[in-house]
Amino acid sequence: MLVRLAKILFVFMLAQEAIAAENRFSELEDYVSKFTKPSEKVVLKVQGVTGEIKTNIEAYVGDLNKDDLTQWRETLVRLRKSTREALESLGYYEADVKFNRLDKAIEVDVTLNQPIIIDSVNLSYVGEAGNDIAFTALKETLPLKVGTVLHHGRYENAKTMLQNMALERGYFDGQWVEHEVVITQSTHKAQINLRYDSGVRYKLGEVSFSHVRPNQALVIDEDLLYKLVPFKENDDYEAEKIIKLNKTLLDSRYFNDVRVRAESTLAQDHVIPVNVLLAMDEPNQVDVGAGYATDIGARLSTTWRRSLFNTHGHSIETSTELSQVRQSATVRYGIPWTHPINDTLQILAGFKREDISGVAVTNNTVFGVERQKKRDSGWRITEALRWSRETYSQDNGETGRSDLLLPSYSISRVRTKGSKTDPEKGDRQSYQIEFASSNLLSDADLVAVQAGWRWLNTYANRHQLLLRADVGTILSSDFENVPLNIRFYAGGDQSVRGYDYKSLSPRDATGQVTGASNLVAVSAEYGFKLTDKWRLATFVDAGNAFDAASDGLKIGAGVGVRWISPVGPIRLDIAKGLDDANASPRIHFFMGPAI
Repeated sequence: MLVRLAKILFVFMLAQEAIAAENRFSELEDYVSKFTKPSEKVVLKVQGVTGEIKTNIEAYVGDLNKDDLTQWRETLVRLRKSTREALESLGYYEADVKFNRLDKAIEVDVTLNQPIIIDSVNLSYVGEAGNDIAFTALKETLPLKVGTVLHHGRYENAKTMLQNMALERGYFDGQWVEHEVVITQSTHKAQINLRYDSGVRYKLGEVSFSHVRPNQALVIDEDLLYKLVPFKENDDYEAEKIIKLNKTLLDSRYFNDVRVRAESTLAQDHVIPVNVLLAMDEPNQVDVGAGYATDIGARLSTTWRRSLFNTHGHSIETSTELSQVRQSATVRYGIPWTHPINDTLQILAGFKREDISGVAVTNNTVFGVERQKKRDSGWRITEALRWSRETYSQDNGETGRSDLLLPSYSISRVRTKGSKTDPEKGDRQSYQIEFASSNLLSDADLVAVQAGWRWLNTYANRHQLLLRADVGTILSSDFENVPLNIRFYAGGDQSVRGYDYKSLSPRDATGQVTGASNLVAVSAEYGFKLTDKWRLATFVDAGNAFDAASDGLKIGAGVGVRWISPVGPIRLDIAKGLDDANASPRIHFFMGPAI
């Protein structure tokens, strides 16, 4: 009996303990919920101000909830402090602010009153920056102007601008001697005092080159590498020079990995050594392109390039094109002249066979030499001397041969923004003049002038406008002796879409195109971005190759689709010549950037 009673008592005690534990857990849950349970938000209504001032007050105050209404006294202290700081940061030190507690909102009524106006800006330098023209010019660009309302954010931005410039120009020991804003509330004026001690400007030291992998050597002459360095030893440090060195090495196409290190912590006597780590590019690069057009059928192009043919930086490139109407092959051998990128010599040889609406150019052979010079402005200058031999036969049985020695001069420039293969905006300009003389190993006397323009812009990230224009003229007293490959033709996917390849030209009595002395071709294309990879396009082309202006322009129009592939845009167009009601639509399929 006693044993049973003891068991009952033990069970009762366990039950009591369980109930007490549950009660304690419930109390803990209530306590935690005070901190974890989301509270109802309260709206902050700022009245009397707009724009930046209103936004700044909202940012300083932050989010509000129901607890801020129930604990109004504490909230009011915080609101006054936050609002005052928000207004003073924008130059309003004497604003009147009233707060009103509503059911689910807090009203802030602001009367700005007279702001603090910048009365003077005293900026001076200690150290070598005092003689640096960039720092002198900085005074005019700082966002601190006498007569404007004091803005502490712009004051801090001005200090940051100066410090960043100091680092970019090699003043690594720079520090503030004085930086203060003196406010006189009785006169509502502020005096800004800035005094910066730049210290000594660091220099760029010796440049050393090595492979990214320590156990591998660079298979390129060091003399060639040093020609790619855009500064001299002991030049003043500029971050832009380091960036330019990195870009120049990549643009050389000798390397696929470039790491330029110029750390001030490694400087000795304020001279920073420049260490460059390099990895050689793939020795062989191959590009393949394909296209289709109703007028020329399928088209295949290939390019093989070896950027570093030997340790002297020579290069070799071959390109081929195969289609039903045109077959060509070209070999170029590049030699660095005074500079591996900005001044090169190109030796070329090429062959082209072309069928132009009944005229078969069976043997067009070219040998030549070109000197290409690139300016810092982006303009590329090409001085060339080419020897060309053309043999041809026509459907009427006529055959012929023409030899020309063609000196030429051309300039071109390409500017783009965004992806190289699919830019957002950009432009291309090219101008060329070439001539031949019967007194200089040529079968004809001529002067040929050509110019081309491309312009691209994107609006609202979806709408794209592409404009194109090409003009040319040939001056010759004996145009009959001008070779067919020198004359002008229009029509095709790169000219007036909707017409056969090189079909727009004067014709002889048998209806065969003869080529023209003048060329005009213009185009306007609108593209709409459907997705990041797909676009729709509509276009109008106009142009002609003619001897007399009375021949007029032929017009073609159509629609197309663009796919932005990993290797570049692929274009499919359907176009129709509007001057021939019976003409069938033409399909043009090709790959390449718009510019």
